[in-house]
Amino acid sequence: MAYRWMMRALPLCAIFNTLLWQAALAQVVAPDAKWEQVASGGEGTAEGVVAAKDGSIYLVDLAPPGKLLRYDPKTGKTETILAPSNMANGLYVDRNGDLLMGQGLPGQQMLAKRDAKSGAVSKLADRYDGKMLIAPNDITSDDKGRIYFTDGRYNQTAEPESPNAIYRLDPDGMLVRLATDMGRPNGIEVSPDGKRLYVAITALAHLKPNPHNDKNRFGLTRGGIIAYDLDANGSISNGRVFYRTDTAASDGTAMDVDGNLYTAANDRSNGAKEIVVLQPDGSVLQQLPLPAQGLPVQLGFGRGDDGTTLYLSTAAPWGLWKIKTSIKGFLRN
Repeated sequence: MAYRWMMRALPLCAIFNTLLWQAALAQVVAPDAKWEQVASGGEGTAEGVVAAKDGSIYLVDLAPPGKLLRYDPKTGKTETILAPSNMANGLYVDRNGDLLMGQGLPGQQMLAKRDAKSGAVSKLADRYDGKMLIAPNDITSDDKGRIYFTDGRYNQTAEPESPNAIYRLDPDGMLVRLATDMGRPNGIEVSPDGKRLYVAITALAHLKPNPHNDKNRFGLTRGGIIAYDLDANGSISNGRVFYRTDTAASDGTAMDVDGNLYTAANDRSNGAKEIVVLQPDGSVLQQLPLPAQGLPVQLGFGRGDDGTTLYLSTAAPWGLWKIKTSIKGFLRN
């Protein structure tokens, strides 16, 4: 009898162990993990957060006229490498290792490139159809070297010439406006398989409206993520709500090698905040812990040996934080 009971129990034990193993995998960040602050002292909002080819982390301080900084994970030191930065905001490292920057200084707003070797800054795009961009925000790319970026009005005092929009910059320099119907776009990512474009939406009523377009057809009233199908030519279609949040406005994003999307949300008006990991089907994989202080703004993974480190920038106060993950971050370049 005992022998037969043990034989029946073995499959149950195996099932239980499998469930425990699956539950462990579902936690991209350990339940008891905490954010560690690695840089502080900035005057404005910390943005950017992208890994350079050498493993250092670029980020910015948005106190006018802005600073570009670099954090070295090996030494723990942070240095200013460009000041003023013309209000550099979103950052991205291209296939050549050069740093792309969305710059928003009034009168000089553009998508710019900083040469990794010389440090020289050049303009990539500042107008569409003869009208100035508003203030290029977050940036990403696909496997063919096409650049995608968001552009939207937040609190700029000058009336914008252009609508809030998503753009694509092709390798030949042609700028294409992809969409203007999503409201105020922010974080942006291309999925690892290149078949989706994710765009975070910041829908806060207190932000300055854009008279050219301010409503979104997706009905988001606070924050969320819009997913578009992305074809081989870099065109988008079938926009739909991938994630909706009533907690705070969605801001920066990052991706891991499994195609999970990490998104940070914040609301300065009431201090609301969240950091969420979304699976490719849109379901919440994990609600991540929050830093000890500050509003979560931008997310980015480290590179190489630092590939399972997730970095977070904060506002109020300015800060750079890190936490270990069980899944490696996805960096296209």
